[in-house]
Amino acid sequence: VNLILSIKRNPYMPDLVAEPIGLIEDINSRPEDVDKLIISNIEKATAENSNIWTSPDYNKREYIHSFFQYPARMIPAVQRKLIEIIIEAKPDIENMIDPFMGSATTLVACMESGLNCYGQDINPLAILIGKARTGPYYTEALKEKSSELLKIIENDRSENIEISFDNLSKWFKRNVIIELSKIVRAIKKQTSPFARRFFWVVLAETVRVTSNDRTSTYKLHVRKKEEIAKRQFSAIDVFALHLDKCIEDFELHANLLKEKAMLTKRSYKSKLDIILWDSKQSIYSPNNTEFYDLLVSSPPYGDNKTTVTYGQNSYLPLQWIEMSDIDPQATKGILKTTTEIDGVLKNINETKLHDLFFKSPTLKKTYDNVVRNSSAKHVKKVAAFFLDLDKTIDNIFSVMKPNSYQIWTIGNRTVAKVEIPNDEIIIELITSKGGKLITQVEREIINKRMAKKNKDTSLMNTEDILIFRKIEE
Repeated sequence: VNLILSIKRNPYMPDLVAEPIGLIEDINSRPEDVDKLIISNIEKATAENSNIWTSPDYNKREYIHSFFQYPARMIPAVQRKLIEIIIEAKPDIENMIDPFMGSATTLVACMESGLNCYGQDINPLAILIGKARTGPYYTEALKEKSSELLKIIENDRSENIEISFDNLSKWFKRNVIIELSKIVRAIKKQTSPFARRFFWVVLAETVRVTSNDRTSTYKLHVRKKEEIAKRQFSAIDVFALHLDKCIEDFELHANLLKEKAMLTKRSYKSKLDIILWDSKQSIYSPNNTEFYDLLVSSPPYGDNKTTVTYGQNSYLPLQWIEMSDIDPQATKGILKTTTEIDGVLKNINETKLHDLFFKSPTLKKTYDNVVRNSSAKHVKKVAAFFLDLDKTIDNIFSVMKPNSYQIWTIGNRTVAKVEIPNDEIIIELITSKGGKLITQVEREIINKRMAKKNKDTSLMNTEDILIFRKIEE
């Protein structure tokens, strides 16, 4: 039994009346009442803590966020609160999906509620991090294997180099290459797939911070020669320090799940499945039909100079990792270029593009503005991004149950000084497919990492969280 106090009127929700509805005896009897309860509880949470959606003071270590500095990570505390609000309003939710999983922040947040969690991503590094973060939580065994690993590394006197790719010496100093090679050999000797994945993630972060790549942004950009010469450190020491921190955080998160009774024999008690797959091709469904009650995700924001380049950020770490330990679909072929993971730009189907304009008048207006103010390459990138996104949303709707909910975290960007209102466009696209916008929340982005010289970061100070319900046909 819940008391709804007020409803915030939204231009996209004309049928929701902004007045109290009193007591709800059976909240699942009417989807509209569930919608109103979600809105009311979001408003209540905001009134109690105006910073709740920004959440600058949450404990990052609680969510094993320290493993790898993955681009554009969502705030788990924010997602967890929204998930709790929706589950409270609709307690029969069982299965969630994140089709743009990234480093599995949404899955980690959903694990606290005991949901069956499914995630997919096109980036092998994202899959590796996601599998490492979500268990199993054999922390004591991991500590023992870590000690063994460090001893093997310490006793390795070989200077053999374990990898080879174009411009290896450009991105790594020779002493770093030799030390990283020692770590790689030691990890390969581990017999446990679980331990190897964990160590590969620690190595990935070690590669990121010991390479000659500038770390102020997620785009590959080599440091100046004089700066590289001044940098003196041991990659093995960096690895060992990060390994200790990751194990400590891993154990902290394991204890949190244990306290919530979410573990069975150190593994997550509910179903959990993570796969390497392109969501614009299809969305995995265990029964090949409408399966999911909840989507929690944040799509890529397009391809322009303010966009996070997931492929470039993953390119160097993946060179050192045994791809077979990530996923059966993972191969070195995805590392042919630094942009392979982010996708190769293909020719635009003009007929599909014009069909897309009917679904989103805002996209048509924005596209015309880009055409007037930008190059043909920029125009093509904008068109390709939204065509792919629209296809992915179609795939999503094919596996979502009627009256299921979707939480989208969206940020706007610019292309050639033209703002791309991703929030408005996605609202129109999802609405065209039978989705109903329930409410939206604006949150401030804290501690974003972009180059200071980038003048287009002003739009990256905020994000919109959009909550939809799939209308029952």
